[in-house]
Amino acid sequence: MEEINDMFTSIRGQRHDFLNHVQVIHTMVQMGRTEQLKSYVADLVKETQEVSDVVHHCSPALAAFVQAKMTVSIGKGIAFTYELPDNWNAQETTIKVIDIIKIMGNLVDNAFDETETLPIDQRHVHASIRFTESKTIELEVSNRGRMIDAKEKEIIFLPGYSTKGEDHTGLGLAIVAERVKYYQGTLEVQSDTESGTTTFHITLKHSETSIAI
Repeated sequence: MEEINDMFTSIRGQRHDFLNHVQVIHTMVQMGRTEQLKSYVADLVKETQEVSDVVHHCSPALAAFVQAKMTVSIGKGIAFTYELPDNWNAQETTIKVIDIIKIMGNLVDNAFDETETLPIDQRHVHASIRFTESKTIELEVSNRGRMIDAKEKEIIFLPGYSTKGEDHTGLGLAIVAERVKYYQGTLEVQSDTESGTTTFHITLKHSETSIAI
């Protein structure tokens, strides 16, 4: 509910700022600043389209999740990109949306914490949720930042493990691992030293069901 409220706050914010944007556009037209006007309108259309695409997604929960994370990323100066499935019918999969949110939420939050330590022009997090033809759901979150070596990969999913200090419980990745295990899925962590990117890749098998999730 909190994330849904955040999503609609963003929508109301766009409506609230509409008059300001119109005034800026009108002034630029009067001043003959054509190139600046094109750039300003392009940015405005891009921002509006991003929110519109999310709001009209078939899953309100996923839409709210993405919008909430976009809001957080802006505050942290992080470039956040995402990929959602075009169709999400909860009645056609045994994977609960609430568990998708648990997994992706913890991974994205963790990625934000890691990439926030970088210079602002290097902060980037990408999240994707994909249905595959082989009846699996693939979840992936990648970010630039600290590399995870083989030794750390063995312990990062243990409850209580954290490199972020006393303010963090170290439960985020443990929750991810528990949900993946529940669905008998796979969980892989890869750190590419060449690109400086760490990727968490999860595959969950799902089957058709007539029971609403």
